[in-house]
Amino acid sequence: MESFPIVAVASDADDLEAVCELLSALPAESSITLIVVQPLNSGREKLVAEAFAKRTSLPVMHAHDGVVAEQDHIYLIPANTTLTMNGRYIRVTPNASKLRHPGDILFTSLAEERGDSAIGVVLSGGGSDGALGIQAIKHSGGTTFAQYPGSARFPSMPISAIETGCASFVLRPNEIGHELTRLSRHAALGAGATRSVLVIDDKAEPRLGIGTAGAF
Repeated sequence: MESFPIVAVASDADDLEAVCELLSALPAESSITLIVVQPLNSGREKLVAEAFAKRTSLPVMHAHDGVVAEQDHIYLIPANTTLTMNGRYIRVTPNASKLRHPGDILFTSLAEERGDSAIGVVLSGGGSDGALGIQAIKHSGGTTFAQYPGSARFPSMPISAIETGCASFVLRPNEIGHELTRLSRHAALGAGATRSVLVIDDKAEPRLGIGTAGAF
């Protein structure tokens, strides 16, 4: 299995700021690969790529079929497609219907390919995309994140993910970025190792729960 983690991020194209905040928290050498999936229309592809590139020093590019996922790169979903993983290769497939859940599709594929090293992040968005996929990653022993709903412009996606009971971490986007970096630098943690999970609640002080997360 590859040593560096591949992180799948599901979000809404109508809220670019959540992804931007996460990217801003990543160092120039984060030792991870991010694949960001959003239901995009072709007219917004360039705008989204430019917005993300302004917030990170990592290379940002749209994925194409058969590209090898490289460490310290950020790959974006092309408009009207779905992404899956085949080993280290990103597969790009045109959408067969208007029903699009690109997060669920990528997360499930990543869980199958990477097992306990799979990582899924559900950020701000409408609907429930990512909820099924985050369960697949959790059940494979991987690590899962959901944005703290109180920080989300569109909280439906994070809430749906949290309600599955399969979110290892519930954090704000910048905190997710910091945690991804920390985890990538502590890859020696054994699969299923017990780890503290920070859960944020506006009505109380941050509290620590105990959870498990896979190794990379």
